[in-house]
Amino acid sequence: MAATPLKHTTIWVPSRTVGERSLVNDPVLQLLPPARGGARAALQRCSLEALPATRSAVVVFDARDVALMRVKLPQLSGARLARAIPNVLEDQLLQEPHACTFVLGPPLGADEHMVAVIDRSWFEFVIGALERRGIRLIAAWPGQLALPFAPGSWSLACLNESLALRLSPSEGMGWFAGSQAADRTSAIAAALEAAGALMPKPTLLSASMDDEAWRASIDEAAHRAGLAVQMAPLAVDPDCPIDLLSGRQGNAGQRWLASVDWRTWRLPGALAAVAVLVAIVGMNLHWAQLARERTELRARMESTFRQAFPKAQVVVDPLLQMQRQTADLRLRAGQNGPEDFLPLLTRFTQALGPRAADSLASLEYREGRLKARWRTGALDAVNRENLRAACQRAGLRLQFEGDAQAVISVAG
Repeated sequence: MAATPLKHTTIWVPSRTVGERSLVNDPVLQLLPPARGGARAALQRCSLEALPATRSAVVVFDARDVALMRVKLPQLSGARLARAIPNVLEDQLLQEPHACTFVLGPPLGADEHMVAVIDRSWFEFVIGALERRGIRLIAAWPGQLALPFAPGSWSLACLNESLALRLSPSEGMGWFAGSQAADRTSAIAAALEAAGALMPKPTLLSASMDDEAWRASIDEAAHRAGLAVQMAPLAVDPDCPIDLLSGRQGNAGQRWLASVDWRTWRLPGALAAVAVLVAIVGMNLHWAQLARERTELRARMESTFRQAFPKAQVVVDPLLQMQRQTADLRLRAGQNGPEDFLPLLTRFTQALGPRAADSLASLEYREGRLKARWRTGALDAVNRENLRAACQRAGLRLQFEGDAQAVISVAG
């Protein structure tokens, strides 16, 4: 019996440093099912391949993968403003702007906004992988702004060896914590110290974690920072001010290409490349064989021509020269060739039969071919087929050109 799909869930994605392979195969995704009956469900770990059937989801990206920047923007709107944002932030980025996705956040003051920046390839990979599994994505949030916020406190989430810290309704930060307790304590303390340098420090730290091993590090770091700790289950703020999905660019076709998991096509692609390579090598070998046979055939033809006509000095086209020499010998001997005018006319008149005198309007001979013109209305469809068959029996090839004209030549 198939499992019932979850109606809605929140998917916390680890940092892109885990890599695409680990995301697919290792249990690094954190699932937060919706609360049922007033009781909040526990976090569930799974890999992308083992992701349970889900109808819709909110994706939360690791806080380290999303940079929040305060920036003053020009007085533009719509598409012009979207094109201006990468140029304004270019000097503050560690990678090329064309490799990033930019999302305009809420205004912070006069001409100042919060802008979220995330690596485009990682963003499209995660979103595309979930969409291919039939999940309708409602939103994609930065981890530092997805945490609940209450005035007079900071919100801290410790997940997947990373920290997400929300400082205000529109500001937050991410931090690497590691797996060792000492490293985690130092990382949390450093994050709290950096946050205190940005804004006044509150008195309360609301902390969530995915493992009880974090608790000692949280308590120790909060004690150093002079903050009281309130442990709470991991939750999300439904009013997150930034939705990364609004920064997707391109049409549906371009996004589809970006979301294709090309790793699944590696084996078929390799087989196709090998097949194409084998075909190309085979065609070249066949062409080389034909070229060799052509050279040998031409050499034999030239040898035969020189044996028959040893006085010939230059051989350019053995076949044509043989035909001309044979025609000259036949002419000297007083014999007609099959393509000469009289033999060709004789065979054609035999094929025409008694209709020749009354049906033909004119005859023209040139280069071994007869061109015959009939009187108007002398031929119909039945007579044409009969005449063609008669010429074929006489060893001639008949080709009509229009309604009353035909070319007659010796059948090859």
